[in-house]
Amino acid sequence: MALKLERYKALVSGTEASVLEAAVRNLLIHYFFHVSDRQILQVRAGGTTINLLTPAVFKGAGRIILSPTTVFGVPRSPGSYSCSYIEARTPTARIEIGDGTVLNNRATLLSEGAGIRIGDRCLIGADFEVMDTNAHELALGRRHEADTQPLPVEIGDDVFIGSKVVILKGCRIGKGCVIAAGSVLPPKFAAPEMSIIAGNPAKVIGQVPGAASP
Repeated sequence: MALKLERYKALVSGTEASVLEAAVRNLLIHYFFHVSDRQILQVRAGGTTINLLTPAVFKGAGRIILSPTTVFGVPRSPGSYSCSYIEARTPTARIEIGDGTVLNNRATLLSEGAGIRIGDRCLIGADFEVMDTNAHELALGRRHEADTQPLPVEIGDDVFIGSKVVILKGCRIGKGCVIAAGSVLPPKFAAPEMSIIAGNPAKVIGQVPGAASP
């Protein structure tokens, strides 16, 4: 074993850093995709390719519907070796992500049946979390039971979401909104189009200026 480790160390030391970095990341991407529940994935418009630039794993018994231009991961960003986690947990669960939407590293998307829809051309920062469920009941004595009332989450087109944002069940975010880094959107939070959203709990604090068509 010691000899093998020495060989590996020599191989690492003798490989150009940029080449080694890309090789390790690609290995992680292929590993996590290999252990995913790939049968639940569907690519729209007859596409067959999923754009994984950093590791992501897909799990569940429902459906995950992506566009050929949906992108997971930003290599030149924190957490580029970490794994995003996307789970459509129940048979009725559905996660849908639109054209041109980019999710940065370490995203977590969890549906237990009500559904999550993210629109087109959204830009989503690192450590993003969105779920249509509490993941368990909240009442004392029932917290080991599944949430019986998941609520759908809708995120419109062209939404910009900063890093470390949490969006909880039942939220509805209109087209063109900006959500500040670190915001926590409580259950059933709603924001009209072109809103600026910030805080924990989140509030609408303004409007996006100078809106132009993308």
